[in-house]
Amino acid sequence: MRRAIEQFNINIETVRHLGAIHSIFTAQLTPALDLSDILRSQIVLAVSALDCFIHDLVRIGMSEIFQRNDNHPNSFLNYGISIQVVKRILDASTPGEQKFYFEKEIRRLHGYRTFQSSENISQAMGFIGIKQLWKKIGNQFSISSDDVKRHLDLIVDRRNKIAHESDIDPALGIGEKYPIDPDMVNISIDFLEEVVNTIFSITMEEFNS
Repeated sequence: MRRAIEQFNINIETVRHLGAIHSIFTAQLTPALDLSDILRSQIVLAVSALDCFIHDLVRIGMSEIFQRNDNHPNSFLNYGISIQVVKRILDASTPGEQKFYFEKEIRRLHGYRTFQSSENISQAMGFIGIKQLWKKIGNQFSISSDDVKRHLDLIVDRRNKIAHESDIDPALGIGEKYPIDPDMVNISIDFLEEVVNTIFSITMEEFNS
């Protein structure tokens, strides 16, 4: 599972590098040149880093659970995979080969899904037996679970506006975008990083107990 957090750290560091690039060019170039899309790309890539982390963490966790003899969460037991894959697993000659076919199927099925919103993340974490995720994160943040989810979902909503609507504010007219600034972006990145580190900590504690 540590590979999931290591990959996230690499991804989020790349996002922060974009912020440094924005700062350098902003100091050197005329204000007439709009560099705000660099900041918007940070939001998109930061949410992507979160998404990638959940995909990795859940796939690795499910693979480890698959290899256990007991202690299988209900959500894991009720997870649907194809009969064809079941047959390949049963016909496999080694545990390593069984794991390969299982992980390949999880990658295929999860490839159609995003784990970005609080609801989707909660559902994904249930596959590896992590329950009441947002309540646990809220307790560690000393805020309510609803506030944690609301903050996350607002960031994801902004990501969707950027990715799917060019961040255009329809109330302002053609080409006019919602405002964005480095402080706003850094607060969002810091929050996502804190959420990811907390999810990882909770998972490691519960998964290995």
